[in-house]
Amino acid sequence: MQSIASLSILRNGISCYAAGRMVSKIGTRTMSTVYNLSDEEAVEKFQKINDKSILYFTATWCPPCKMIKPVYESMAKQYPEIAFGKVDVDDNSESASTYEITGVPTFILFQQDKVYKRFTGADQSQLEQSLASLKSTNA
Repeated sequence: MQSIASLSILRNGISCYAAGRMVSKIGTRTMSTVYNLSDEEAVEKFQKINDKSILYFTATWCPPCKMIKPVYESMAKQYPEIAFGKVDVDDNSESASTYEITGVPTFILFQQDKVYKRFTGADQSQLEQSLASLKSTNA
């Protein structure tokens, strides 16, 4: 996982990390990843630079969060057009408060800067359906 703070755009054209995807000058290969958003500023920046995104609010002590984590990471590869972010509610309590997180895991999907869908629970089927629905919307 990469931190949003480590995003960089190299001016020499070798590689560009933006919106959760690596774009190489050689070919058109893209690879999605999950970004660890460690503070409220990182969450705001993440939302602003992505047309379609999802935030996964989690906690290290939460068994359902541990169960859904590999599924979420796998879906980041299946949906490269959607940016995937992760927020630990204990490390980033400001964002958890801003988004009124009362239970984990909570998923909030965004289309541009508006909430598209929100749900709480480690429900793989609901996560898959929500991502497919967001993918099919026009940005």
